[in-house]
Amino acid sequence: MNKSDGNQFDDFLKHVSSFSKKTYSNVTHSFKRLSGQLKSNDTLYTIASKSAFGFNVTYGVVKTIMISVLMIVSLLGFLGLGLGLGLFASLVDDDLPPDRTVMAQAIGNVELVSSLHYSSGDLISEVRTDLQRSVIQYDQISPFIINGLISTEDEYFHEHNGIVPKAVFRAVITEVSGLGETTGGSTITQQLVKQQLLSSEVTFSRKVNEMLLAMRLENYFEKDEILTAYLNVSPFGRNSAGSNIAGIEEAALGIFGVHANEVNLPQAAFLVGLPQNPYIYTPYTNSGEIYEDNSAGVNRMKTVLTRMFEEQTITKEEYDAAMTYDIEADFILEKDGNLNNHNYLYQQVEKQAIETLMAVEAEKNGLTFEEVDANVEMYNEYYFRNQNYLETAGIKVYSTIDKNIYNAMQEAATEFAPNLGETYVDTYVDEATGETKEYTELAQSGSILLENATGRVLGFIGGVDFSTDQVDHAFDAPRSPASTIKPLAVYAPAIEMNLISPASMLPDTPMGEEARQADGSIWEVSNIGNVISNKLVPARKALYDSMNNPTAKLYLEMLSKGMEPYKYMDMMDYELIDDNKQFGAFSLGTTDVTVAEQTNAFATFANHGDFIPHYLIEKIEDVDGNIIYEHEHEAREVFSDQTAYLTLDILRDVVDLGFSNRITNYLNFNPDLAAKTGTSDKNTDYWFIGSTPTVTLSSWVGYNNKYETHAFYDPYFTGWPSLNNMQYWSLIANKVHAVNPETFGIDQIHQRPGGLVEKSVVASTGTLAGKVTIPGSNRSVNIDGTKTTDLFKETNLPKAPTYNFSPGATDADIKLAFWNAEEKKLKDAEAKKKAEAEAKKKAEEEAKKKAEEEAKKKAEEEAKKKAEEEAKKKAEEAAKESEGS
Repeated sequence: MNKSDGNQFDDFLKHVSSFSKKTYSNVTHSFKRLSGQLKSNDTLYTIASKSAFGFNVTYGVVKTIMISVLMIVSLLGFLGLGLGLGLFASLVDDDLPPDRTVMAQAIGNVELVSSLHYSSGDLISEVRTDLQRSVIQYDQISPFIINGLISTEDEYFHEHNGIVPKAVFRAVITEVSGLGETTGGSTITQQLVKQQLLSSEVTFSRKVNEMLLAMRLENYFEKDEILTAYLNVSPFGRNSAGSNIAGIEEAALGIFGVHANEVNLPQAAFLVGLPQNPYIYTPYTNSGEIYEDNSAGVNRMKTVLTRMFEEQTITKEEYDAAMTYDIEADFILEKDGNLNNHNYLYQQVEKQAIETLMAVEAEKNGLTFEEVDANVEMYNEYYFRNQNYLETAGIKVYSTIDKNIYNAMQEAATEFAPNLGETYVDTYVDEATGETKEYTELAQSGSILLENATGRVLGFIGGVDFSTDQVDHAFDAPRSPASTIKPLAVYAPAIEMNLISPASMLPDTPMGEEARQADGSIWEVSNIGNVISNKLVPARKALYDSMNNPTAKLYLEMLSKGMEPYKYMDMMDYELIDDNKQFGAFSLGTTDVTVAEQTNAFATFANHGDFIPHYLIEKIEDVDGNIIYEHEHEAREVFSDQTAYLTLDILRDVVDLGFSNRITNYLNFNPDLAAKTGTSDKNTDYWFIGSTPTVTLSSWVGYNNKYETHAFYDPYFTGWPSLNNMQYWSLIANKVHAVNPETFGIDQIHQRPGGLVEKSVVASTGTLAGKVTIPGSNRSVNIDGTKTTDLFKETNLPKAPTYNFSPGATDADIKLAFWNAEEKKLKDAEAKKKAEAEAKKKAEEEAKKKAEEEAKKKAEEEAKKKAEEEAKKKAEEAAKESEGS
């Protein structure tokens, strides 16, 4: 055909279509007519029955049979041709064949470079792929490679126009006979078409289109252009770095360390053999190590050499020398894959971009991402398909990451890394080799800076050193949330369900029957330092001082009442909490969460009770600038505005009154900060999460504990590791504030909503003043005394006192923590009153006795005086009488 004119080929297709349809119709009609005539002819049977041994009969029978067979064979041949041509026409009749420009772009399109971007549009990185490919020209390819390829894959390459006719006929007969759907024998041109223009599905329809497109390709392009394109796009297994490779140049360099025009004959034969089954014949593992057994690839090389010798493209001497050549000695040794420029940012944005594309595809298929994620096989299928799309489609991914903020956070991580904690060197036994090896265990970091109102991740810290540990501790490393779970799982739910207010008194008492476990033991809990006060404490203080016993008892109370406090966390996209949330220990952090999940949930309080899912991918555009995906804002109410504010107000006290008040000494600015610390069991995890009105910033530090368990040293409960983490959190905040002073909203405060009022209550009970009758007695106690003022929801105002006014307290708790003391006070008061009464009575009796004695004495004195007076009088009278006488 004339390669400069595609019109002749188009005319040929039209002719084939018209002729084949007519032929198909005519032959089918003739075949049916012949079949009818044969079925209605009883003459042969009649003659045979009358003269079975007659020569004429025998001759007639043989002649008739032979003619019939010839007619049937001829008709079947025409039928097959007609069916084939008709089938070809039916399969391609509605397809518009691509023009030269489209085909040129397709066979030359090895891949388009995709890219990842900051929120500003600045480039994070082009999307890297482990598929390495170098494109070269025809004159840069060794003749050994060209001749080997043609001899092995397509011996008629220079003669055919894209297809080998016998292969086409074989395909038609196979389809018509029903003995199979496809046949082999594709030409190099067909293989190129299959790789670059069609899907890899194995159907007759695809095969037909492959043949026709191959003929069209040959009409437009020279043989050397087709060979070059094929060798540039074909896969060749792996190189010495373990990376996937495509294209003959990358294969020659990656396997033998020479260019494609420098290979010798056996090297060329080995390379030519690879595309048939690249991952069977490749000499390298995915880590770049050379396989011990490479016999499959070597045998394939020998097959190529044999075909070259049979096609007379090499001499007998060349063939013999190549067949005994030690090709394995030429395999170059393992080398680095040059992936050191990867980092936590690239890794996470790439991963979430792929999952976002998966979600887009799932939605098109009527599925949710969660449904895909729940099926491992389906997830892998979606993941690898969209990974390949990301790597080769020339798309642009825009993240939410602020470049300056991200870099500031990395500076903080690098600067503080030596102070995070000790470095340990663990030993372990390699299961594969039995060798004892060493593993360096660093104190790790995970941090997220989240914009509250949108859920945008402005920056994050994935770890302290990507080159030694690629685990992203911000997004992909679930850990115990420790006490940072308390406001989310316990206090906010209890406030929301009107079980408590910040002034409510909670029991700080030992665990009792309410904490009995399935094995019969009592779940033991104590506060930091193994201290239990055996008193009631305000809920506000229990949270800002992060007390364990009041928290656990409050959570168990809600569980016992069927209040399901965990339902609020269920609304906040946690993935791993289901197994633990119905046990008391959940309230103290015995579950696993990621830093991203915990930061996101914590921001709910600053968002007035609305949960706004965090996100990292803002939008994705295809190569033409069309938007494939754009994030849509979502918010769901978890807590009321009033509950959110009351919880925030308590968490302000963490900074103002609690242990964390020292953080104000580390910050270079003064935000309205509500925060929470967290320390997991045995000091393996430390947290600090803080929210301003605009952002929420978290910091987790801990160890991977891959081979041994390591913790932070704090034997005397000084809180030093927690204080150290607060310093780290402050350093991150200071560096972010320095590059973007508006980030933390220092000119704003958490706004108090309506529906809250200040009320005064009795400090010891958190209730109004009043009388309480003690059960089992007629005695009443007057609840009153020192008052305190706090915030209350209008729907849950202070209540009159009752005997058990403390949520979470058992009868034993309330007696131990309050009523024992009150009853003692009452008894003491009664005893005092009785003593006073007895003293008064005694005093009265003594006074009476004294009065009587005084009266008697007075009477005696008066009698004595009277007697004396009478005696005196008598004496005077006697004297007078004596004088008178």
